[in-house]
Amino acid sequence: MRVTCRYVRAEGETPHWRFFYVLHRVKVVPLVCAAFVFLLSTASFGAGAFATSGLTARELTRLEKGGVVLKAKDHPAGDGTSGARIKAYCVINRPPDAVWAIMLNYQKFAEFMPRLEKVEVLKKTQGTMKVTETVHVPLGVIVYTIDLIFTPAQRTVSWTLDKSRQHDIADTSGTWEFLPYSQGRTMLRYTTTVDSGMFVPRFLEDAMIKKDLSNALLSLKRRAESDGTWKKK
Repeated sequence: MRVTCRYVRAEGETPHWRFFYVLHRVKVVPLVCAAFVFLLSTASFGAGAFATSGLTARELTRLEKGGVVLKAKDHPAGDGTSGARIKAYCVINRPPDAVWAIMLNYQKFAEFMPRLEKVEVLKKTQGTMKVTETVHVPLGVIVYTIDLIFTPAQRTVSWTLDKSRQHDIADTSGTWEFLPYSQGRTMLRYTTTVDSGMFVPRFLEDAMIKKDLSNALLSLKRRAESDGTWKKK
């Protein structure tokens, strides 16, 4: 690196001061830039690591190929029975902000979500929404009302069943999470606890939930990757 030193004498100024000042600044700027790049790279790595927490290498391969990963376990219900607690994952080839924009239009979910016939918005504030959903299931039609909470800073949407109203299901709650993933993509992590309250064999209920949930995540993926234009047939 070449440094030009020029002495300019002025009242109260000593020689060499300008030389050492210029040399110090030349050294510090590259160090600051290097540190900034390092922080960005470690932040991206940390975000990706958090998004893949709990997933195996085989599951990550499935996600990279466009599939859905489901993890289910029993969850005790309030009446002494057990419901299903499920985590589902899906990689969306769009940045989190783009996918978040789809969630903010929750009232349009019936356009692309399978089995969802209608979303009726009963109340809406800046960060909350109360909606009644009408859903077609193999055994008929169910209707229920949920309270949604939108948290933009974390890009999460959580919901609970409004138990002050009558419902066709026993209980449901959960969270949508849109996590930064590699190469400007999004890891969708969906967690739900659901008890249909229907008198059907548990294995059949679990199979129905898993199949419908997988289709739901893939439908959101298609919607986001089409920039909000894809609709179900």
